[in-house]
Amino acid sequence: MAPNMWNVLSESKSIVNSQPHHYLTLSLIFLLPLSFLSLLFQFISKNFQQQLSTNPTTIISLYLLFIILSCIIAFGAVITITYSVFHACFNRPVKLKEALKSIITSFFPLLATATVAFVVFFFIFFLFGLLIGLVLFLITYLGHVDLKTNPNLVALCFMVLFMIVLLPLVTYLLVNLSFMKIIVVVESSWGFEPLRRSWKLVKGMKRLVLSTILLFGFLEVILLKISCYSLVLVLVISPILAILMLYNIVVNTVLYIHCKEKHGEVADVEFGNEKDGANLSLIPV
Repeated sequence: MAPNMWNVLSESKSIVNSQPHHYLTLSLIFLLPLSFLSLLFQFISKNFQQQLSTNPTTIISLYLLFIILSCIIAFGAVITITYSVFHACFNRPVKLKEALKSIITSFFPLLATATVAFVVFFFIFFLFGLLIGLVLFLITYLGHVDLKTNPNLVALCFMVLFMIVLLPLVTYLLVNLSFMKIIVVVESSWGFEPLRRSWKLVKGMKRLVLSTILLFGFLEVILLKISCYSLVLVLVISPILAILMLYNIVVNTVLYIHCKEKHGEVADVEFGNEKDGANLSLIPV
């Protein structure tokens, strides 16, 4: 029987509780700095926007520094936690040293795969920009409309096309590519192959995957918005956001294994003799 959201969340909680110190240590090393950095950047961007706007070089440097640090820390978190969860699901818990060593083999393949995904999304946004330009051109020259006297028309066109074209397309891609990073870590592949594999595995589970994306995305956006009001809130919310990020990675890994099971890719031999005696029941009966 296919799992539901509650099954996946319960299994994820069981996995974390099976090695609480392990996942707490990984969260302190990677996720807490990442959450604090994200909230602090959000706070600075909102409350010091006027000061930063006077110096474009500062803005560019700040964005680049944030992107580089965030990518390094986020890749470390995804690799170590995914590696730990995958082995824990098959009753083969790993030690902290082994989890950290997995960064050596997976970091650059993950970086290459993320670059490929970035190019795909950049190409989509580029085409969307061309579509906006084409629509405005047709309105201006065929509809004889002066954009200077109708400044809100550009925003209206953008919102309509965003809701009808871009948002559904990006959501569709996010769902189908949701296992991309996990596949890099678990299956030791990189480039376009993780994208293709993720697209294949998600079939039949898209609704559940979309539900998890919306759930964690909604909660993370709320925390980011609340933290903008003061530095005290940044400090208070950082641990909460770190826990949310941890469960996001764990849930995605559990979903990945469910999808492998659904497609018949989790054979009995893969479980070995541990299948009957495993502490975690991946597929509810």
